[in-house]
Amino acid sequence: MSHLYLYGNGLSGSIPAELGNLSRLRVLYLNDNGLSGSIPAELGNLSNLVGLDLGGNELSGSIPAELGNLSNLTHLNLNVNALSGSIPAELGNLSNLQKLYLHSNKLSGSIPAELGNLSKVRILDLGYNELSGSIPASLGNLSKVYLWELYLDGNELSGSIPASLGNLSRLSRLHLSNNGLSGSIPAELGNLSNLRRLYLGCNQLSGSIPAEIGNLSLSRLHLSSNELSGSIPAAIGNMRGLSHLALSNNGFSGTVPSWIGNLSRLTELHFGELPLAQCWRPTY
Repeated sequence: MSHLYLYGNGLSGSIPAELGNLSRLRVLYLNDNGLSGSIPAELGNLSNLVGLDLGGNELSGSIPAELGNLSNLTHLNLNVNALSGSIPAELGNLSNLQKLYLHSNKLSGSIPAELGNLSKVRILDLGYNELSGSIPASLGNLSKVYLWELYLDGNELSGSIPASLGNLSRLSRLHLSNNGLSGSIPAELGNLSNLRRLYLGCNQLSGSIPAEIGNLSLSRLHLSSNELSGSIPAAIGNMRGLSHLALSNNGFSGTVPSWIGNLSRLTELHFGELPLAQCWRPTY
């Protein structure tokens, strides 16, 4: 047997460790059930596995380091469970991995610098966990690959935004909102020529908005609920495709820019001081 699809049923109980004996298995999809207990370390024996989807269950415990042995894996989805503990550094060994989904768990500790070794990753989603510490500068190494989307929002990350993220030339979505990030917005983010969505809201970022941000062709720019100051760069008015602009709850000076009236595609504007911080999980 090479493919096992049991997703979207009413399955309960634990995942049998004996599945690790299916040496020819290439795809294992057990997502969207009611499975509980821990992820068997024996799944790390499935050397031919290409796709592993355990998302949308009630799995708990830590992510087995043995999953880092799955050298052929291209898709790993563990999202929307109750997994805890740290992200194993061994996941950085998954040289063929293209999509990593770990969001909406209870993962803690720092983001392993080894994730910067994922030489083929396209989507890296670690959002809405309890991750802390700084964003590894090594994630900037992914500039040599096809990284499309980076989601680190809804954690407890601190420190500054690494300027090395400006190397991710193929990035289309950068979600860092709802953390404790501080310092200034790196001007290097203005190099992300393919970026369409930039979410930095609900942090502790300070200083002015770099004028280089105006070089981007964004559809959504969310900077609300920080400690940003200074004037709003007029270059933002050149983003003709901008549909969502959130700048509320900051300390900007000057008047409301007249160029806002030129943003013909704008459907949502958050400006000034609001009683409630504009912090929400954006639609992916």
